[in-house]
Amino acid sequence: MRAWLAWLVVLLAAACAQLPQQPAAETVLGPPLQRFTAEGRISLRQGDRRDHLRFSWEHAPGSDAVLLMSPLGQGLAELTRDAAGARLVQPNQAAISAGSLPQLAQRAFGTPLPLEALAEWLRGAKPALSGEVDGWRVVITDTSAFRQHRLLRIMQARRDDVEFTLVVEEWTAPDE
Repeated sequence: MRAWLAWLVVLLAAACAQLPQQPAAETVLGPPLQRFTAEGRISLRQGDRRDHLRFSWEHAPGSDAVLLMSPLGQGLAELTRDAAGARLVQPNQAAISAGSLPQLAQRAFGTPLPLEALAEWLRGAKPALSGEVDGWRVVITDTSAFRQHRLLRIMQARRDDVEFTLVVEEWTAPDE
């Protein structure tokens, strides 16, 4: 279960829908949002196993809170990060804490996960529509306009035999 939560935390899916074509090469993400809430779904596949869940991600300078839920909305895990460090809380289990998101991933799941880089892509701070982070190949296959920002709508990531797709269905942010 922890290994699966690692992959789910990485990207906060897409049900069995066809993905749109990649945006034009001149499209880039940004400018970055400083505060936002993104809600959507995640699809995770490893071999023959497939999992789907929902997420709600709140970001502010210096902090993040990600709630992972079943497709029907039942809370499965909460990942938080702030100046005091990073924490993973799951129902009926002891919380796991660490000094940073990579340290938390290593401690909780036994593998480094590029959580900070993925958060930067999510908020539009990494303008490129593709890249590689810690062995994960990341591709933004669709973007959306939100106020004066170009943000990801669909992100796919692959490493070895693990694939996930993150679909942002709704962006909200305070007026800037």
